[in-house]
Amino acid sequence: MVMSQEGGEVGGKVSPVPREKEQARMVQVSDREKELAGEASTAFTKGDYTGCLNSLEKLEILRPTDCALAHNKIVTQCRAAGGQQVALSEVVQQLEGLAKTLGLNLTSPRSDDDVEGSVLVYNLAVAKFQQRHMLQAFQLASRLLPPSPSLSPAFARKILFLHCELSLALHQPELALEQAARLESLLTSAGFSNPEEQEAEAGRVLVLKARCQVMARQTRSLKKELKSVSLPGPQGQTCEFVRAHIEALHNNHRKSIKMLNSCVQAAGNRVFPHYYNNLGCLHQVMRKPNLAIYYFKNALDRLDSSQGGEGSRVPGGESSSWLTQAQVLYNIGVSLLHARRPSVAFDILVEVVGAHYLDPHVWFHLAECCLMAGQPDNSHHFSSTASQAREVAEGGAGSGPHRTIVAGSNNGPLPHNHSPASGLAAAATPSLTYDFAYMCLKNAESLLPASEQAAASGVFCEGVGYIGNPVTWAEVENLRVAVLAAKAYTALALGDYIPAGSFASDLLARESLPGGYKLLAHLYAAESLILQDKVGEALVHLDPDLVTSVEVSFPGNSEGKPGPCWTPDTLDTGKATVQFNLAVGFALREEWEKASNIVTQLYRDGQDVSVQVLLLVLYLSLRTGQVDRARRIVRERCPAGTKLLDSGQ
Repeated sequence: MVMSQEGGEVGGKVSPVPREKEQARMVQVSDREKELAGEASTAFTKGDYTGCLNSLEKLEILRPTDCALAHNKIVTQCRAAGGQQVALSEVVQQLEGLAKTLGLNLTSPRSDDDVEGSVLVYNLAVAKFQQRHMLQAFQLASRLLPPSPSLSPAFARKILFLHCELSLALHQPELALEQAARLESLLTSAGFSNPEEQEAEAGRVLVLKARCQVMARQTRSLKKELKSVSLPGPQGQTCEFVRAHIEALHNNHRKSIKMLNSCVQAAGNRVFPHYYNNLGCLHQVMRKPNLAIYYFKNALDRLDSSQGGEGSRVPGGESSSWLTQAQVLYNIGVSLLHARRPSVAFDILVEVVGAHYLDPHVWFHLAECCLMAGQPDNSHHFSSTASQAREVAEGGAGSGPHRTIVAGSNNGPLPHNHSPASGLAAAATPSLTYDFAYMCLKNAESLLPASEQAAASGVFCEGVGYIGNPVTWAEVENLRVAVLAAKAYTALALGDYIPAGSFASDLLARESLPGGYKLLAHLYAAESLILQDKVGEALVHLDPDLVTSVEVSFPGNSEGKPGPCWTPDTLDTGKATVQFNLAVGFALREEWEKASNIVTQLYRDGQDVSVQVLLLVLYLSLRTGQVDRARRIVRERCPAGTKLLDSGQ
């Protein structure tokens, strides 16, 4: 916070009254009042806030209606004894009351009449910033821009620094860079009392500008610039954190971890909450979600302990990292999702979405939790273990020569079925259901910016309500593709076949679609058409030649992050998936010969196959009259079925 001072007098800077009245009032100041004001000003400059407060309290007895004096007393109370004498909410209340007394309109645009109240507005913005009321603080700080020429250069720099910090807190790096450029220009024209002070201020501006560039992902020249810089104290630690972030953006994860560890050592082994948070992010990108969860939980513990006295913290005291609890919880939820623990992740993300309901990423991850709970893993559809082969023969019916094998179904009952009668209630209630997943996906899609906005801005998802850093237009389009694919899958699970086909068609109409998403789109479109009894049209989507890749990473991944792991993970298994579905399509049309020819390519004696292929081979063998072949397959592949056959003979 900033003290109101002018000409050595404590007070005078905050009052918006005309200059003539101010001069008339100053004439009435007694010698004792001047003496106390001088003592308070000297004590404040030396950092003796307790002594300053004592002088101000004596002066307050002589001038009980002086608003400037009341303002300075509030500032001094914030500084005295580490700010423990007054609660932060009380500081805001007192400053707002003082502004009302002075007739300052904090909501209207700034006019020339209230330039004298700039210090009060600045201090109120700082208090709001400490309360994490970022939008309110940003609105107050914006009223001070551009800084009035009548303000001192030092105070003008404080205003620009505050506006930069608020812009970063609201994920608006482009706006922050504008103010950082103004700060650089002020440094060249400002007159510093000594070179050390100027060098320290230049270091602050450099670190602030680096943080802005990292958030805006303008790191090409920044990496070399920071490498040649050596800053002392907290500025140096912040600089090292920024350098570690740059290495992470360039996919140098191991190097980033080493830099984080060296930064902690340089700080005297003081462990910061964002140190653990950054370690968690790095291990998550390195596909170690359980280790990432461990670090995120450590960050959460550190954050809770450092903010335990938040109600009494005030501007001027030591503040912890601006990492928020919601951000760490979001990171934990995403890592739990990658660790295949959707139920726990869902509970955490539901808590996060309440404060960040404008962020499409949170809604999409909530939907992913629901989908993973309904289908934990699809790799068993492509595996061929002996335990799954036993599922072909689930049991039997009848006895003697009439003994019949009952084929097992590899698809268990879905625990999240859609009920038409309660669909609306299910969608409105947070729960691990496909109905709620569908609602989350629609929310995510509606929150994505329209394509018309691409030309107007380079980054999106910035401002209040968003959990992470701004994203580029390419990342917005990548998220839109993932949402469309998930909507098609969810619609099929809910029995909404026509919308599912529409979503799949929208996917196929997009340019530069990764091969894995093309495969999914064709499969979803084919299933939608089959369920609409349009098998002939569905077979067009089941051409194995359409499968040219199973890659799900998007082209132009600037951060170099590895793509997600999924099945099918090879081109052969991708083609085999389409061939299997094509054989099923021909079987539905009772074109047994075509279906058998395709299945022959998937099934060979002595080779392991998935349960789905084995069931289809058995079905086609029986439909084409090859009973002996069906019995041989059961004896060779299904030990449980062999006992049933033997008992039936």
